[in-house]
Amino acid sequence: MNKAQRRRCRIVLTVLLSLLAVCALLLAALHIWHTSRCRKESALLQAEGYQFAVADGSHALSYCRAGAENAKHILITIADTGENDLSVQLAPMTEYLGDNAMIVCIDRAGCGLSGDSSQPQTAAQIVSDYRTALRNANIQPPYVLLPHSEGGLYAAYWESLFPEEIEGVFFLSGTSPELPAEDAEPAGAFDRLTAWLGFDRLAGNQPALPADLPPALRETAKMLYLHSSVTAAQISERKLLAENRAAVSESIVTNDIPKAFVNTAAFQKTADWLEADNWERSFMQMPDLSDEERAACAVRAIESGKQSADALRPYLDRLGNCQYYELTGSRYIHMQKPMQCAVLLSQFLASLETE
Repeated sequence: MNKAQRRRCRIVLTVLLSLLAVCALLLAALHIWHTSRCRKESALLQAEGYQFAVADGSHALSYCRAGAENAKHILITIADTGENDLSVQLAPMTEYLGDNAMIVCIDRAGCGLSGDSSQPQTAAQIVSDYRTALRNANIQPPYVLLPHSEGGLYAAYWESLFPEEIEGVFFLSGTSPELPAEDAEPAGAFDRLTAWLGFDRLAGNQPALPADLPPALRETAKMLYLHSSVTAAQISERKLLAENRAAVSESIVTNDIPKAFVNTAAFQKTADWLEADNWERSFMQMPDLSDEERAACAVRAIESGKQSADALRPYLDRLGNCQYYELTGSRYIHMQKPMQCAVLLSQFLASLETE
C-alpha cells in the first residue's frame, strides 16, 4: 500500500470514527433528555398522589389510592401483562363507586413508575412483590382483588395460597389458565435498549386511549407508559406466561371466598361484536376490514364466545363460590362500559357485607 492509499484509509477511518462519536453523543444526549423528563414526570405524579413501597429490597412498586380512606373495602388492582396505566383506565369506572371502597392501583415490577427487576417474573414472584409492597405501605388485609384480564391468574394464585388475606375477588374481563393465551411475541433486548435510550419518547409514542378520556388522565397515562414502555420485568413475564398459567392451574384450591367473574367475550349477537369493534377502532390502530370481513369476524367471535363460556365453567367451579356475569364488549370493558361495570362491582361489594 503506497502513501496515497494509506492517507485515504486514514481519512476514511477518521471520518467513520467521527461519525460513530457523533452518534454516541446524540444517543447519550437522547438518554439524558429522556431520563431527565422521566424524573420530572415522576415527581409530578408523586405530587398528585403516586407513592412507592419496597417489594423485595431490589425494587419498589408504585401505587396510588382513590376513594375513601376509611372505606369498608380495600380494592387491590392487578393489571394485565405489560399494562402501565390501569390506574388511568379504571378512573371512569371507579368514579361511580362513591365512598364504598378504597381502590389501590399498584403497578408490578417494570410497569408504570415501579422499579424494574431482573428476577424471573413467575406467578410466585409477582404475588410476593404485591404482598410485600402492600405490607410495607401499611395497607393491611383483607383485600378485595380487582384483576384485569391476565391479571386474574395472579389473583387466583393469591387467593388460593393466602386465603386469609382475601375478602373477595372480582375478575374483570377475566381469562382462565386452561384457555389458550394470546399469541404475542415478547419484546426483545433491542426493544428494551431503544426504550431505555428514549426512542419511544422521541417518536411521540403513547398508549391508545378513548378520545373521551379527560386530557389530564391521558397525560398521566402517557407519562406512566414512557417511564416503562419496555422493561426486563415485562419481557420476563411475557416469556413465562405459559409457565405461569400452568403454575396457577396447579395451585388452585377450591374455597368459599366470594368471587365474581365478568366474561366480556361471550358474544351472542353480531351487533354486540360490531359495537365493541367500532369502539376499539375509534382509538386503536387496527387493520382495515371490509364489511364482509368484519361480518365473518363477528361469526367467529360468536362461536368462540360460546366455546369460551363453556370452557370457563370448570375453572370457575374449581375456584369455588364464583358468580358468573356476561357483559359483552371490549376486553377494556371498564372503559367502554364503565357504569355497567361499576354497578356489577357495587353489587358484589354489597354482597360481601351480607356474608
